[in-house]
Amino acid sequence: MLAEETFWMLFNSLAHWEFEIFLMLLFDVIIGWGLWGFIKRHIHKDDKSLEDRIQEEIRVALEHMHEDTGVNHDVD
Repeated sequence: MLAEETFWMLFNSLAHWEFEIFLMLLFDVIIGWGLWGFIKRHIHKDDKSLEDRIQEEIRVALEHMHEDTGVNHDVD
């Protein structure tokens, strides 16, 4: 015969809450912490590549301005 568990039986069970806390620590903290490093590396890599593309576009635009006007528009 199977014992039937109800919501209130689980709600009042200390072992149930200990297991819930263990699962929250395992999945939310440990796995989340590991994934955050992976995500953060990709965010910074994307930021750097975007910055490089913007600087390249500015350099090309300034070169074209120099060709059109004959004035040197150096930006550091």
